[in-house]
Amino acid sequence: MISIQSLAADNLYSVISVGYSDVELLQESNKGLGYKIAFGYQIDPQWYVEAGYQQLIHDKLYLTDLPTAKDVTNGENLQQGDALFVAFLGKASGPMGELFYRLGVLKTDIRGQQLLAGVGQCELGEANVLAIADFGTATMCDYDEGGVAGVIGLGFDYFISARAMVRTEIEYIKGQDNLTVATATVGLRYNF
Repeated sequence: MISIQSLAADNLYSVISVGYSDVELLQESNKGLGYKIAFGYQIDPQWYVEAGYQQLIHDKLYLTDLPTAKDVTNGENLQQGDALFVAFLGKASGPMGELFYRLGVLKTDIRGQQLLAGVGQCELGEANVLAIADFGTATMCDYDEGGVAGVIGLGFDYFISARAMVRTEIEYIKGQDNLTVATATVGLRYNF
């Protein structure tokens, strides 16, 4: 006799992925590494539901140190971005693995700092005027923008054992405040 608990565990999986993100906010692109941790459940032979946490980008913000003259000249735009997500994955299985597409929603939180030469106006956040050594006056725009975004993605889970798969995926995220994120990730999926 098969128990309900064992049936539920057979349909459950976890995913840990790392990847590269191109985040655009304030008409400026910012690239960096991120990761994703998720749990999924097979609700139908061709459908999964997946929920988790995704770090979109993680730059070091100016919390204790002041920016340098070089940072201001380069127009630094530093960002830290996170998201909680839920998505539906449609899949097609084959002998090598599973091809899938992703449709979902994210609750995003982007924190950042944008440097402007001189005294300027901020598109987002609060303006702080700073005196920078060997440069003069600069404006640092501090912002923390939360919002909702949609995601579409395409990926492949390659079988490496009965329970483990290597996941490759690309995603496109579009959200509030003209947030645009393109990601490419590689990770491990483990079926319980």
